[in-house]
Amino acid sequence: MDPPRPTRNAPADDLLELVHGVARELQLREEAPSGRWVEETAIALRSGAQGGLYLPVSSGGGVAFRAERDALSFAHVHVVPGAEALERAETLTRALLDGLPPAVRSVSVGFTGLSLELEETLTRRLSERPGSTVIRRFAMERPLRSRDGEGLPPVPDALRIVAVREVTLEALAALDRRAFQGSVDELLIGSDPEEYRRTVSAILDGAVGRFLDEASAALYRPDPPELVGAILTCEKTPRRAVFQDFMVDPGNRGRGYGAYLIHWAFRALWALGYERVRLWVSAANETARRLYDSVGFSVTATAVIYRWDRGDTAAQPQSAR
Repeated sequence: MDPPRPTRNAPADDLLELVHGVARELQLREEAPSGRWVEETAIALRSGAQGGLYLPVSSGGGVAFRAERDALSFAHVHVVPGAEALERAETLTRALLDGLPPAVRSVSVGFTGLSLELEETLTRRLSERPGSTVIRRFAMERPLRSRDGEGLPPVPDALRIVAVREVTLEALAALDRRAFQGSVDELLIGSDPEEYRRTVSAILDGAVGRFLDEASAALYRPDPPELVGAILTCEKTPRRAVFQDFMVDPGNRGRGYGAYLIHWAFRALWALGYERVRLWVSAANETARRLYDSVGFSVTATAVIYRWDRGDTAAQPQSAR
């Protein structure tokens, strides 16, 4: 197989076809990017503004691209399904890893175009590289039912439930960071407070789907003042919603606050006319998975993320979220 070529040398038609393929695969997982993402990504890859590699469509086709934020890199590898798809994905991923700038400390890579079985085979092969971590994530869904529209008990422990937009972005980002700290999910975002601010801001701004103010809320303790939890909900289709972010302060876990927020959001979504809600959770996050199981979610899909850390920076977080 020929080595991958820089995307800045790719024919425009090839690159558009490959990036459209990424969008189609993400759409099937209800993770499709919004706006003119396909066109803008293809332009950035051809101009060299965004780093990437490709294999010509005539030889099966595939594309790998990345974005850097400080010392972290977030990458995606897509191959056209078909003969030698696994080999094409492995060739692209290894070339991407080998070509990382020295300043990049770590990279998280997602995949499309492969079956789950092939993703597992690919990440098993890649795991031979020192500093590797494989993160399995589950999509979980739950139908909304008429009983979800029934009344809720009082807010626990004299807390107040408030609209998310009554909370400052800085406070939400700080809570999100505390909630992820020490968990496998922290590998996907990092430890930089600015990353959490950027993530929460994108959700509130509708970058990952129309933000549903009416089905998003925060739990607040007025005395002493403390933000203890929040749930951020977005629309994926007129009938389906997603819990895009769910956070409970580590010092306030085990008190039923998370379950209360989820049931509150169920009630709001039922009143708004949604039929189903979904979320993503890392397989290693057993505490969160037990909560989601207990309120009626079930696994509907699995995705694999490959993480590589340079040198002795490899992280070994515990699942504590």
